[in-house]
Amino acid sequence: MVKRREFLERLKKEVLLCDGALGTFLYSRGVALNERDEQNLTNPDLIRWVHQQYIEAGAQIIETNTFTSNRLKLRELGLEDRLLEINQSAVRVALEAAQDKVFVAGSVGPLGALVKPYGNLTIDDLGQVYKEQIQILAESGVHLILIETHPSLLEALEAVRAAKAVCDLPIVAQMTFWEDGKSKFGDDIRRSLEALAAADADVVGVNCTLGPQETFDLINEFASHSDLKISVQPNAGHPQIINGRTVFLSSPEYLEEYAKAFVNCGSNIIGGCCGTTPEHIRAMARAVHGQSPKPHRRRAVSVHVEVEAVEEPSSQVVGEVLEAPRLLDKIGTKILATCEINPPKGLDYSKMVQGARQLKDAGVDAVNITDNPMARVRMSSVAMAHILQREVGIEAIWQLTCRDRNVIGIQSDLLGAAALGIRAVLALTGDPITIGDYPKGTAVFEVNSTGLVRIVKGLNNGFDFAGQNIGTTTQFQIGTAASPSASDLNKEMARLEEKLEAGADFVQTQPVFDPALAEKFLKRVEPLKVPVLLGLMPLRSSRHTEFMHNEVPGISIPDWIRERMRNVAEEQAIEEGIRISAQIIEEIKGMAAGLHFYPPTNRFDMIVRLMAVLNPKIAHA
Repeated sequence: MVKRREFLERLKKEVLLCDGALGTFLYSRGVALNERDEQNLTNPDLIRWVHQQYIEAGAQIIETNTFTSNRLKLRELGLEDRLLEINQSAVRVALEAAQDKVFVAGSVGPLGALVKPYGNLTIDDLGQVYKEQIQILAESGVHLILIETHPSLLEALEAVRAAKAVCDLPIVAQMTFWEDGKSKFGDDIRRSLEALAAADADVVGVNCTLGPQETFDLINEFASHSDLKISVQPNAGHPQIINGRTVFLSSPEYLEEYAKAFVNCGSNIIGGCCGTTPEHIRAMARAVHGQSPKPHRRRAVSVHVEVEAVEEPSSQVVGEVLEAPRLLDKIGTKILATCEINPPKGLDYSKMVQGARQLKDAGVDAVNITDNPMARVRMSSVAMAHILQREVGIEAIWQLTCRDRNVIGIQSDLLGAAALGIRAVLALTGDPITIGDYPKGTAVFEVNSTGLVRIVKGLNNGFDFAGQNIGTTTQFQIGTAASPSASDLNKEMARLEEKLEAGADFVQTQPVFDPALAEKFLKRVEPLKVPVLLGLMPLRSSRHTEFMHNEVPGISIPDWIRERMRNVAEEQAIEEGIRISAQIIEEIKGMAAGLHFYPPTNRFDMIVRLMAVLNPKIAHA
């Protein structure tokens, strides 16, 4: 009881540092994610060693290895009958590592099952499962209960109520949200955290899903209007698949900077989630240790809404098949320009239509329509591509991923796209489903991007994947993606050659910020005789720059750009970002067949201005 009382007293005087990831850290040591619970019994020395690594790095709170050790999760693994000993062993090992010098939090994760009418569980069922695990953790000696990574307010509330029913330990309750402040079940962050506090959680907060910058944006806004005690545990950026393994890219130094920011905005507990390691915690300790809780910065909120004249969608049908030359038919006549557009999250696509019109008027040749980017639900990309071709008369490149469709669905959608007049496809593997709206959903990946190219090429030749004659031929121009800043360029080039051999016609790259890197990549590609559109993304702020460099897979931004964006006044940051992009355009526009623009947060106006650099004749027309 002494340790339990001490925890709440310490929180009044001191910001406490929690540990980092257990699951991904164990995974890096060769433990599969579905084997972590059993490690408490079969390999307790490894679990104890992980705890000790975090303690030596400066963690003042460590979490038991029980995130998935509830009855429902263990049933899926055939370990339901070992629930008691798995949880007891996890607590015992953590307490042995803590040696009464740090706090031990009993980790309680979401159950991963839906409540009626969407699933088979009742609210009472949820409560019983939570009570069972939490009671074991409490009776085994943990100092507090950490309810974490819950994507549903309903479930998180039930976990808090269960904890209050079976023990008198302090409760930290954390949910996970997208960058728009909504959970995957649509729960608003403010309403959710306030509801958890009203249910008697001692500390409320956010963990997982987002990297440091996006997490800070959410928690800083919440803290400015709340006096609640707050905890925060971001991921180490967004994950990237390298050599078949999931890798998180944010450096310890980057997490240290955001740890300072979390302290300054009034956080009471700071730690790390997926991808963070003892090295990240060691760096964060430099920012957190010795800090007293800062009062939350209350501020008057002014909302500035720019009202734009939104044109009504045109009723004029341009034609199911565009009359304009296809993208690759323009090679040799001009420097090509394409630009990404994300479909809406709902039904209102008016901003996309307006943006596409602006891009077309500026001389952009085609727009890429993304396919549920970041594994988050948006309007069908093929529907959006058709709408923009019909409403605007601009060529649409349909991005098609392998993640969400089996080979039947892929071919069905391709035939439908051809019937709707779509003439270009960018074949992609797709972002991991684990980072998106439905991390428990089933990713398909029956084929990879090379296999997808081969399927599209087969339809172009009149045959489906099974070799059956389809009676006609599709006419898709087939694109593929490449990363000039790949950590292993030899492997990247080998993959690219495979996709070209499978039938790809052109390449669009991830954003390039270093002209020398672009030139090196293009020299490697030159013998392949394929048109390349180099990716270009204008930067809108220093924070945006650091986010792209530290948190987004496949992106590397040179120090001179980061320095320029750091040293410019905030109100001039967009102008500086445009100047930097214009400078890069001048250096690279003669190297490749064209440029592929990535507008930050649908800032199509920035792309329009850069098109004036790429094609001044249109700008002065």
